[in-house]
Amino acid sequence: MKMVSAGTGLENTFETLTLRYENISNPWSPGDYIVQSKLVHTQRNTEKQAAFRFGLPLPRHLNFQNPNKKNKWGHARSYRIQYNSHADSVLPRNWKEEKGVSWSRYSLAVTRYSDMEMRSSDIFLQCEPWDPYVYFESFVRNNEDIVNKDLVAWVTVGFLHIPHAEDIPNTATPGNSVGFLLRPYNFFDEDPSVASRNTIIVKPAKEDFSEVKIQRWTPEILGNCVSQTPFHYNGTYFSD
Repeated sequence: MKMVSAGTGLENTFETLTLRYENISNPWSPGDYIVQSKLVHTQRNTEKQAAFRFGLPLPRHLNFQNPNKKNKWGHARSYRIQYNSHADSVLPRNWKEEKGVSWSRYSLAVTRYSDMEMRSSDIFLQCEPWDPYVYFESFVRNNEDIVNKDLVAWVTVGFLHIPHAEDIPNTATPGNSVGFLLRPYNFFDEDPSVASRNTIIVKPAKEDFSEVKIQRWTPEILGNCVSQTPFHYNGTYFSD
């Protein structure tokens, strides 16, 4: 999946956050030591530094930040990718047809935006995967500078389903969800939901989503804390 990091502007920098242990002296007990976790920030300066192959662990936090934009606490406004996937490489590297799916080498790759790199694959590559005209590996190999640039994140997610007896008569889907979340990280000055003062649910009124129904539980008379209308929600996007 291709994601353009335009939420914080067009001058973004990619950094990863990991934890490592450090052994420090105990300030309250001279001669003793304490092992504690330390947060390590690593700025990825080039495309090769920002490409993570399958089989290697991803850093805990994957942040896109704009150092030129700060929140009121002085932190760079950022978004982070929260990754959830069980995918792995499709074929061994450089094995015959694998060149046509070179995007499957990486769980995440961050590149500089280019009009010549609009997609990682194409439907017609199945006709000639041995010499593909869209070769994703070349996006990474040119190793461009990605500091304060317009960035693109190429995220690969998936899972392997092995047929088993419980698939009969229907394949169970709970627990099979994969994907990623794009979450604000120091982007706001506080939790933005604080500004939502009343319960509001927006649901489609028609199945083609051409109209929406907005339900509010705002008191009709000033002075009341809650609405007298009973709260009802059927647990779906659609009205009863």
